Amino acid sequence: MAGTLPPLFAISDEDHGGYVAVAVYTLLVLSIFVLVTRLSTRWYIGRVIHADDILLAASAICGLLQSVFVQLAISDGLGKKRSIITNHAFDQFLKHEYAAQILLIITIALSKISSGLLFQSTMTSRGYTWANGALMVIIVAWAIGTILALALRCPMPNPWKWSPSGQCINQEALFQSIAALNISTDVALVVLPCILLRNVQLSRWKRFRIMALIASKLMVCAATGVEIHHILIMLQSSDVTWASTNATVWDQVMMNLSIITTALPSLGRLVVELQPNVYAFKIHDDHTERPSKGNTFVSTKRKSHPGDPPLSPGTSVMVTSGWRESFRDDSESVEGLVNQPNVIQQTIHFEVH
Repeated sequence: MAGTLPPLFAISDEDHGGYVAVAVYTLLVLSIFVLVTRLSTRWYIGRVIHADDILLAASAICGLLQSVFVQLAISDGLGKKRSIITNHAFDQFLKHEYAAQILLIITIALSKISSGLLFQSTMTSRGYTWANGALMVIIVAWAIGTILALALRCPMPNPWKWSPSGQCINQEALFQSIAALNISTDVALVVLPCILLRNVQLSRWKRFRIMALIASKLMVCAATGVEIHHILIMLQSSDVTWASTNATVWDQVMMNLSIITTALPSLGRLVVELQPNVYAFKIHDDHTERPSKGNTFVSTKRKSHPGDPPLSPGTSVMVTSGWRESFRDDSESVEGLVNQPNVIQQTIHFEVH
C-alpha cells in the first residue's frame, strides 16, 4: 500500500530481535517517567534532593547506557539465528553483550543502595542502623565481585569471547550465584524497613500501604528467577544469539523493575507521611546513647503537660523530626499539608543531670 511505512522492528522466523527492542524501549520510558515523577515530587515537597535521589538518577543513567548497548547487540545479531550472522557481527554482538551485562549490575547495585539510603534516616535504633549499614556493605561487595567476575570470566585479551565450549569459568555457577545474592539482598531491603515500620505510629491502613510499596521490590526477585531460568537455557544452547532473546528481555524487565520499585516508596502521599513533625520526641533512659547526625525519624510522639513527672538524672532527651500522620483526607493537596511553618530542621539533644 502506497505511503505505508515499514515496521520499526521487523520480526521473522529467523529474527526475534524486535521483541527485545520493544521491551527495551517500553520499559526504559516507564522507568524514566517514574523517576522524573519521584524527583519532581521530592523537590516540590522538600526543595531538596537527597543522596538516595542522586543514586537513583545515576542508576537510571547507567540503565540508559545499558539499553544503548543492548540495542547495538540487536543490530549485530541479538535475536537472530547464528546462521544468518557474519563472524564480524557475532564478535561485535559478544562485545556489546559483555558491556551490557556489566552495566546491568552497576544499575541494579545503585538502585539497591538508593533504596537502603531512603530508610537509613528513619532508623533510630542502633541495631537497625548497623543492620542497614551491613546490608549496604554486602551490596557493594556483591556488585564489585560480580563486575570483576563478569569482566574476567574468559581468558584475556578477549574476555567477551564466550562460547559453550570455550575456556571460561563455569558460567552456570557464576550466574546462579549472582542471581542468588541479587534476590537475597532485595528480600533484605524489603524485610528490614517493614520490621522498622511495625513500631511507627501510623494507622493500620497507612502502614499497610507503605509496606505494600516497599514490598513491590519482591517483583524484582520474581523477575530475577525467570531471568536466570532463561540464562541457563541460553548457556546450554549452541545458538547463542537466538537463545539470548528471552534472557535479554528478562534482563531488561529486572533492571527496570529495580529502578521503578526503588522510586515507588517516595511517590505521592508517602512523601507526606514521612515529613517532619515538630512534636516528635525520643527519650533514652540510657544516657550513653548519642543521637545520630542528621534528621531522625522516631516512633514516639510526646508533648509536655502540667503534672508530668520530672525526668530522672542521666536521661537524655532528643527533639527530632518524626513520622507525621495526616489528619486530612487523601484527596487534599500535598502543598497544603507540608508547607507549614516552625518545622524543626535539626536535631536538638540535651541531658538532664
